[in-house]
Amino acid sequence: MKVLLPLAIGLGGLSALPALAQGDGPVCSGDPAQWFAADADASTVNTVETPLRVEVESVEGSRGWHAFVVEGEAQSLRIEAEAIGGGDPSLVLATPEGRVLAENDDAMGGLNSRIETVLEPGTYCVQMVPVGDPAIRAAVQISREDQPALLAAPPDLSIADCRPETEAEALTDGPLDAALASGRVSRQTGAEVAYLRFALDAPGAITLRATSAELDPYLKLFDGTGSLIAENDDADGLNSRLDFLTPLAAGEYCIGVAPLSAREGVIDVSAEVLDRDSYLRAAWGRGEMAPPAGSGYPMQDIDLTRDRETVLLHDGTAQWLALTIERPSVLIVDAFGSATGVDSKLVLFGPNGAQVAVDDDGGENTDARLGPVLLEPGLYRMAVLDVGRMDQPRGPIRAIGLVFDRFERVE
Repeated sequence: MKVLLPLAIGLGGLSALPALAQGDGPVCSGDPAQWFAADADASTVNTVETPLRVEVESVEGSRGWHAFVVEGEAQSLRIEAEAIGGGDPSLVLATPEGRVLAENDDAMGGLNSRIETVLEPGTYCVQMVPVGDPAIRAAVQISREDQPALLAAPPDLSIADCRPETEAEALTDGPLDAALASGRVSRQTGAEVAYLRFALDAPGAITLRATSAELDPYLKLFDGTGSLIAENDDADGLNSRLDFLTPLAAGEYCIGVAPLSAREGVIDVSAEVLDRDSYLRAAWGRGEMAPPAGSGYPMQDIDLTRDRETVLLHDGTAQWLALTIERPSVLIVDAFGSATGVDSKLVLFGPNGAQVAVDDDGGENTDARLGPVLLEPGLYRMAVLDVGRMDQPRGPIRAIGLVFDRFERVE
C-alpha cells in the first residue's frame, strides 16, 4: 500500500505548464483528456457548490484522464475513487505535462483510494488505474474540506474486552464440552466485531479458530470477567488459531473476533478438541515441522542418483519428499509453479528434524529456489508448499515441477 503525505505544489512548479484556454479541451500526459464537468469553469474546485464527480470505466489498454482547475488561493482537497460493482481502483494525480504528484491504493481500510493534498492554482489531471482486473468501473470525486467526502470512514473493528454486560451470542446450545463430544462446532459471523460466549463444565484442551476466504480475521479469548486470556492473528496464513494444550478451567468464556480491515465477507469461528495426533498431522500439513520416521505420513522418496526431475500434484497441503544423501553434496532444488498459479515455497529439514534451508520466491516470478546448500550424509525431508493456499488445504489441484541438481566433490 502506498501512503502519501499531503503535498503543497507551488506556483513555480506549474509556471512551465502549457496554458489551457477556457474553451480548449485539456491535455494530460500528451493525450486528450476530459474536464470533470462541462468545461474549465465548471471544473474549478474553488467555486463549485458540490464535489466534482465522474464515473469512469477502465478496460485493458485504455485509461483516460480527467482534468480540474484550482484558482485563487491554495486549496486543500480530497481526491477519491470508489469501485462500482467490485474491483480495486487506484489513483494518480499529475500535472498536464505528466509529472506525477501523488498516487494511492487501498485507503480507508479497504480497496478504494484517497489522496489528500494541498494544491496551488493551476490545472491538474487525475487518472483511475485498476489493480488486478483491468476492466472495472469507479466513481472518482474531488471535494474540498467543506464538502462531503465520497468514502465513508471505516468502521471501528477493534475488539473491546468482553465483559459480562457485553452483548454476545452463544457459540453452542449448552456447555461446549458436551457439544464437542460430537465433533467440531462452528458459527459464522460477518465482517464486523462479534462476540460469542461458551461455557465449560469440565476442564478441556481445545483449539479455537477464525477462518475466512475473504477476510483477515483476528481472534481474542476472554474469561468470564472480561480479562484477556490469549489472542492471535495469522497463525494459519491469514487465519487465526488459539491452542490450549493445557486445559482451560471450567467456567464461562467469551470469544471476540473481527476482520483487520473493512470489506465484505464472512468469518467461520470454530472450536474442537485439541488432540495431539491430529494437531501434529495438521502441523505436518502446513510444513511447520517434519514428520518423524514411523509416523505413516505420506512421503515421496526421491533417488537423487536417478531422479533429477519430478512433478507434484499439489492440493494446498504440504507435499513431502524424502531425500537420502550418501556422500557430502551440494544441493540445489528449483520449484516451478508460477505458470499454474502456484507461489511455491521449499523447506528442507535435516536428519535430526531441524530446519536446514528454506526459500520462497528465490527463483523467477513466485517460483522457489532452495540452495546451494551443503549437506552431510543422512535422510532429509522437504516440504513443498503453495504459499497462496497454506490456509486452504484440500483445494484445487495444481502442478509443481521440481528439478534437483546435486554436486559432489571430485577426488
